[in-house]
Amino acid sequence: MKNILAIPISFILTGSLLACGNQEGGIEENTQQINYQQEAVLEDTEITNGISPYINNFSNSDTLIVYFSRVGNTEYPDDVVASTSASIVADNDTFGTTGVIANIIRESTGGDIHLIQTKEPYPSDFDALREQNHDEMNSGYLPLLKESDLNMDKYSTVFIGYPVWATDVPQAVLSFLSKYDLSEKTVIPFCTHDGYGAGGSYNTIAKACGNANVLEGLAIDSSDISSAQETVETWLNSIGIENPMSENSETAINIKIGNITLNGVIYDTALAHEITDHFPLSVSMVGYGGREYYGGINFVPENASGGQLNFENGHITYCGDNNTIAIFYAQTDRPNLTMEVIPIGKVTSDLSVFDTLDSREDITFSITE
Repeated sequence: MKNILAIPISFILTGSLLACGNQEGGIEENTQQINYQQEAVLEDTEITNGISPYINNFSNSDTLIVYFSRVGNTEYPDDVVASTSASIVADNDTFGTTGVIANIIRESTGGDIHLIQTKEPYPSDFDALREQNHDEMNSGYLPLLKESDLNMDKYSTVFIGYPVWATDVPQAVLSFLSKYDLSEKTVIPFCTHDGYGAGGSYNTIAKACGNANVLEGLAIDSSDISSAQETVETWLNSIGIENPMSENSETAINIKIGNITLNGVIYDTALAHEITDHFPLSVSMVGYGGREYYGGINFVPENASGGQLNFENGHITYCGDNNTIAIFYAQTDRPNLTMEVIPIGKVTSDLSVFDTLDSREDITFSITE
């Protein structure tokens, strides 16, 4: 996935919002910390019907990042304005702070991602949301969740993310944990908050996960989201979770398109080596969907396993379903893939050149001399 934080991320904070400091800062009469407003959404989001573009985007990874957010669980009015909400805005899509962290973890681990969604949406009004959350917590009510095709048996490591509400875990997260058996798995909590930390949420997660191996969690202040990438990566390294590509060396390659030569790298994997054995490799590639160029190859690799339904901008991939190589240059945040792909390398040059190409191009891949 493209690094969300590499593009401008802005906190939309207006004078009206700042005037509500006690409420927005998350301190109630009883000093319980809440984290509702930082998960709000603006009217210009491209998320359709409140659904995150990452929902149910599964692959063959054994790592799952589960998270809950107001974004994707709230029906905001059409006339909602910036003065009534605060958002993290990234690449024309809007994410709550927990969603931003979830996708950094996804990028760093290569895992799958799943948004917890309740059947009934939460209210967009701040006071109504706070009251509903208190009622749910005090009564132990577990909201019903939307059905999904999530197969928990696939995963050995599960990250659980949430905004801290009233110093604890939102009840929707406990609904998820009551539905799926995480015993014998490695469970890793992470949360966002407005200055009061994780509260009692880590203990709540541990109790709800039975015999799971619960590792040290991460709590990030919502005001630190713009610099969270390094924090997340340092935390992942400290608990022994590393990017699956981090240990792989890379070999420099050239990608020639007519008179244009782009730079790239090929990964140190069995599949990538098998394909580079055919370099220089010329492929007639067709532009598709404003996001990729793809084309068939005249040999079938034997090491094509472990595909995924997501990509980073610049990824060079192989798809075993149709025996094609593709270059993805856009729409990391809206993949909509129907067939699994396997990253074998990456274009490191400016990707904007792909917007200028013809609908069909002969593209040649070769090792840099």
